[in-house]
Amino acid sequence: MVVKQGVILASGLGSRLNREGKNEPKPLMPIGGLPLIERVINLMKKSGIEKIVLVLGYRSDQIENFIKTKNLSGILTVNNPEYNKKNGISLLKAKEALDPDEPFLLSMADHIFSNDFFTEFIKRSGDVFDDSEAVLSIDRDIEGVFDLDDATKVFTENNAIIKIGKDLKAYNAIDTGLFLCKPTIFDELENIYEKNGDVSISEGMKAVGDKGKFLSVDMTGFLWQDVDTPAMKYEAEQRLIDNSISSNDEKNFFSNAIIDKISKELLLAAFKRENFEWATVTPLYLIVAILSASFSIKLGIIWPSLITFLSAVLVHNVFKMRDFVKYKQKSDESNLFAFPFNASIAMIPVIYDTHPVAATVVSIAIFVVVLAPLGGYLNIISSQAPALPRYLFKTYLSPSFSFFAFFIL
Repeated sequence: MVVKQGVILASGLGSRLNREGKNEPKPLMPIGGLPLIERVINLMKKSGIEKIVLVLGYRSDQIENFIKTKNLSGILTVNNPEYNKKNGISLLKAKEALDPDEPFLLSMADHIFSNDFFTEFIKRSGDVFDDSEAVLSIDRDIEGVFDLDDATKVFTENNAIIKIGKDLKAYNAIDTGLFLCKPTIFDELENIYEKNGDVSISEGMKAVGDKGKFLSVDMTGFLWQDVDTPAMKYEAEQRLIDNSISSNDEKNFFSNAIIDKISKELLLAAFKRENFEWATVTPLYLIVAILSASFSIKLGIIWPSLITFLSAVLVHNVFKMRDFVKYKQKSDESNLFAFPFNASIAMIPVIYDTHPVAATVVSIAIFVVVLAPLGGYLNIISSQAPALPRYLFKTYLSPSFSFFAFFIL
């Protein structure tokens, strides 16, 4: 299924998330080093959306300036002066900017999603979209929802949505905030607005559901989260990092639970400092690597180099996590400051140690680490020891743990 247009609602006040002393709109709040609105725009573009209608309200000028400075193409902005009312009015404001003959993807600006969420949702929606006027992505893992009281609940029968609302007493799924709609949804919203002078998206979707045309797509297991409070912001950043670990651990030579845990805490600390200068990290580390290698050679001990090598692994891992969380396709580590170069410097004292046999073995190991990372190592181990719990072989049978153990011994 191909969807070429999308709508992002970014008009709300976001007063619960707004930080003391700052008047920025919620869509510009950085989550994992990237503003919420930029996250959703990136995901829409990645899923094939060519035209994005951005509905603004509160402090719309700041968001418009942000879009201009980022040189984001394919973005149309419309303003909703009634942004203090229900969100259905914001969706109505997007009507004139959309192709009336094409479906559109609808997302809230205050949600985070995994990198593949939008693409997979559109793909799965193809099976049910012809029989619907709107499709909603749902999550049936209710216990995994961070703030269940604030979540929009859904009651389904098979894939049909029977009820939707925050105050439902009986429900079996949660609204994740992503819809695929036909333009006929505007008829329902306009009817309710003309009667009440206000309308929410849930009210419009309920009207569609009363006709049996509001269906669901199960996205359980994919990362998503609403971000309304500082606590939810911190939780969202943790989940984004955890998602990067679970998505990449089979491909990373240093897939080690201990290293991942330390790297995660370092990255969370960096995210707390919004003006953190990432560009200074690797040049400073290069200086440290050279100094520690010099000390190791001069003093005839390898511990400074071992510590430097371990920290090189951490720095590299933190950058990999950060790039995944920020949807970066390519790291901004330069070749001069990247992990292989720094790790090689840290290993110089070991290579020139007085124990030739050990030095040869370690040199071969370094060659493997730097030039030929063993992707899929964990798959090999798990196939040979299927009865082992995942966390055991991920920690104690990972290649990095074996390498460090050999190095220390």
